[in-house]
Amino acid sequence: MPRYFFNLNDGQKIIPDLEGTELPDDDCARAHAAQVVRELARNREERTRSWRLAVCDAHGTLCFELPFASMDEPTPRTPPVISFMIDDASLSPASLRDAVERVRMTLLNFPPSHAGEGREGGDLGAG
Repeated sequence: MPRYFFNLNDGQKIIPDLEGTELPDDDCARAHAAQVVRELARNREERTRSWRLAVCDAHGTLCFELPFASMDEPTPRTPPVISFMIDDASLSPASLRDAVERVRMTLLNFPPSHAGEGREGGDLGAG
């Protein structure tokens, strides 16, 4: 099983992962990196926004980098399906364009929100 190394770059120094973690593939390494970023950023979100987690293989070759800012929680008003699509997008422009298109198509399928209209049960305040 491949071994991945999760090296932290805090903008001033690189803190190497000397042990690494055995994981089945790059997708598992990306999921593990996301969890590491969430744990390291917990309660220090502003301070860690500029940090990056560089994930390398056993030969020291960079597999990918995960910016801490990319793991920011979406605003609470973002529907969960959109949040998933945003989180799923990689940092390449083509992937971001694809994610934006998926979000646009999802929004086109969302029914418009009309406060108070179409409630079941009629007017509960009428006597």
